[in-house]
Amino acid sequence: MKNITVLMLALASLFGVASCTPSVPDNPLATKKSPLIYPDYKDVTVPCNIAPLTFELREAGATSFVTRLSVNDKEIVLSGSDVVPSIKDWRNLTAGFTKPGKIAVEVFFQKGGKWYADKPFNINVSPDSIDPYLSYRLIPPSYVAYEKLEIMQRDLSSFDEEVIFSNMLLATEQSGQCINCHAYKNFKTDNMQFHARQYLGGTLFVHNGEMRKIDLKTDSTLSAGVYPAFNPKYDVVAYSVNHTGQVFHTAHADKVEVQDVESDIILYNPANNTVSHVSRGKNDLEVFPWWSADGRTLYYCSAHFEVTDTSRTYSQNEIARYKEIKYDILSRSWNPETFEFGEPDTVYAASRMGKSATLPRVSPDGRYMLFALGEYGCFHVWHSDADIYMLDLTTGRCRELKRSNSALAESYPSWSSNGKWIMFSSRRDDTNYTRVYIAHVEPGCKTAKAFLLPQKSPSFYPLFDKSFNRPEFMVEPVQFTPYEAADVLAGDPQKATYSDNCK
Repeated sequence: MKNITVLMLALASLFGVASCTPSVPDNPLATKKSPLIYPDYKDVTVPCNIAPLTFELREAGATSFVTRLSVNDKEIVLSGSDVVPSIKDWRNLTAGFTKPGKIAVEVFFQKGGKWYADKPFNINVSPDSIDPYLSYRLIPPSYVAYEKLEIMQRDLSSFDEEVIFSNMLLATEQSGQCINCHAYKNFKTDNMQFHARQYLGGTLFVHNGEMRKIDLKTDSTLSAGVYPAFNPKYDVVAYSVNHTGQVFHTAHADKVEVQDVESDIILYNPANNTVSHVSRGKNDLEVFPWWSADGRTLYYCSAHFEVTDTSRTYSQNEIARYKEIKYDILSRSWNPETFEFGEPDTVYAASRMGKSATLPRVSPDGRYMLFALGEYGCFHVWHSDADIYMLDLTTGRCRELKRSNSALAESYPSWSSNGKWIMFSSRRDDTNYTRVYIAHVEPGCKTAKAFLLPQKSPSFYPLFDKSFNRPEFMVEPVQFTPYEAADVLAGDPQKATYSDNCK
């Protein structure tokens, strides 16, 4: 009798499992609407090697859901309001795309005892692969507190995430550290850097695989290096040097202004640890350097600003007239044999249109430039009007990336190593947090609809209370551990020296 009972329980368990296997309902009633999902992955274009797109179904009042994702004769059928394909099943769907294709998505829901079918939508799949890694700084929603900061690296084909460095490794009860501005040469990590500020401050600089701590501040420069740009062909790095400040609005949709109080452009030669000035106009604010693909032209942003109220300081004039500060994109030729720069040339005169252009990024083939465009200022991540634009450096044609932009702040654009994808930060989800959005590049200064960086759970973003700051593509992970970096940062820095020409 005992054996029969065990057998019956086993059969009941087996049939219980079978009854939970989802199936598409028969003869559902068709609706005329598209399903409400979060994140909005409807009709986006994704690379063939991206992690699964997970999303939540938000049909009010529905008691059951079934979702089918299919490509030709392959399909995934899932039940529940959270649509979470496994990595194995997702890769089975996206494998073999040698030309653009589509994943068909059908959503069924039960309400009032009846099954309904929303209008299907597609997830477009491109055979253009994306770089395997992404790095970003995770930062809490605060203007003054940075007790815990982390620079992370993420495997884009999965959800694996690792710490590159955490400022908590060196923090004490009395002393804290800020970390920022991670950057790479040619998307690789054998030449890279990030800054540590305040406690045990310095720049952690990896040069040809060798990690060291550098103090880039000299008696002749405003500050240590701030915003970096590795030359893709030659062994030099351009930096802006800055004095910045924060000013808060008492009543404004944009909460804060981060102002460029003073700034110049410098060049750093890691081979001999020297710096020299590229540009330091008396009444010019110069920031955000970036190199051409051939390494012989340096782009940067510049705003001309003069004092009109002599009873106030330069920075007080800036605060009072902050909307007048508008940046153009300039360029200077550079001779790698002599290390000499040419005279500045205007590439994009945003100020003539009453606008301000920041964060220029040139495509790997050298033809296109991405940048952020807003009404004023240089810190567009806080400006809801800021959008991403693309400039054809050959024809001069410039277009807003309308399919990628939103009504809220877009900033910090960057290219993938093959030039087929762009990435930028956006506050479109809730106005408070910057998230990473990715878009496929199409002919003629256009992009496809951007998609939010996928996460393992659809509820990740509503529950996550940190911003993704300075997203950067990588073709490989970093080659050091956080503890090795901490050991270097805990030591004394090598102090850079100033030269009129740092050759």
